Amino acid sequence: MIKAKREARLKCIQRNTRANQEEYNRKRIAAARVCRRKKREALKRKVDAIVEHHTKNESNKFYKRIQEVTQEFKPSINVCRSEDGKILTENEDVKRRWKEYFESILTSNSDEIDSTTVYTAENEDIQLSYEEVTHVIQIPKKT
Repeated sequence: MIKAKREARLKCIQRNTRANQEEYNRKRIAAARVCRRKKREALKRKVDAIVEHHTKNESNKFYKRIQEVTQEFKPSINVCRSEDGKILTENEDVKRRWKEYFESILTSNSDEIDSTTVYTAENEDIQLSYEEVTHVIQIPKKT
C-alpha cells in the first residue's frame, strides 16, 4: 500500500494532472488508514501482553512493558567539539576526540598541577566575632 502511494506521488509530481492528484489522494488516505489500523493492532497486542503479565503477577515485566508504551522517544546525542571548534558527529571521531582529551589531561605538565593553590579552612586562622555570627544566623534563608 505504501509502495503504491509512493508511485502515485511520483506520478503526480512528474505529471501534475487532476486525475493523478485524485489517485494520489485516494492512495494516501488508504495508506494512512492501513497505518492507523496496524498501529492500533500493535498497541492492542502490547496491552494484551501487559494484562497477561499482570494476571501472572510478573511485576518486573508488567512495569517494563508499561514504561515502553508510555515513555516518549528520546534520541541519544553523541557529539562533541574538536579542538578547533568543529562539531564531530561520527562515532569514531567522537571516540578519538575523547581519547585525545583524556590523554592531554593525564599527560599535562606536573608544574601546572603544582602551581594550583587549594584554599581550605586550615590555611587561615579566621576569628569570628560574636556579632558576626549572630548577624549571619538572623539573616532569613532564601529558598
